[in-house]
Amino acid sequence: MRPLECKQLAGSTQKRRRASTVHHSQLGMTLIEMMVVVVILSILTTLGITGYKKLVYQARNAEAYQFLGSVRAAQNTYYQAFGQYAGNQEWAEWPQGPFAFESRVDWGEIAQDHVWQSLGARPEGPVWFKYRIRASIDPSQAPAAVFRPRPVGPWFQVQARGDFNGDGTTSLFEITSARAEVFAENMNE
Repeated sequence: MRPLECKQLAGSTQKRRRASTVHHSQLGMTLIEMMVVVVILSILTTLGITGYKKLVYQARNAEAYQFLGSVRAAQNTYYQAFGQYAGNQEWAEWPQGPFAFESRVDWGEIAQDHVWQSLGARPEGPVWFKYRIRASIDPSQAPAAVFRPRPVGPWFQVQARGDFNGDGTTSLFEITSARAEVFAENMNE
């Protein structure tokens, strides 16, 4: 074999090796590339789950806002008819039992609770929250931490409380006779 032929043969062998190497590396993924893909998918999954939970909690919170508005309207109607708000100094809570955690709780029959029965407010279906109400014709019985300044006549206070994650910390939504907007605390707990 002549030297020129040897060089050409050696050169073509090297080209085939390079072509083979390039072709082989294009067929698979390296471990680092695979790890990057896994990290990106993990981040996207976390963002998706967080966003989904936020939407679910917002839908649950909408129930509280809507029903508290209905209770406010029912209390105003009751006041127009009887000159006082439905309820007494002690909380009347409904529905009875534990907080709804994984599924909504049926409102049930409120015949045994005269405050909710006399008010006539009832949600359209099962609920995520426990609702409680209290009222009085005596302004001095109004809780000072809630009513600033104290009311000069009859008053009421209505709360929606829920514990979505079961940790014992409750979300609180509240309306009063003195405040039309809903006060919210520990949302989505």
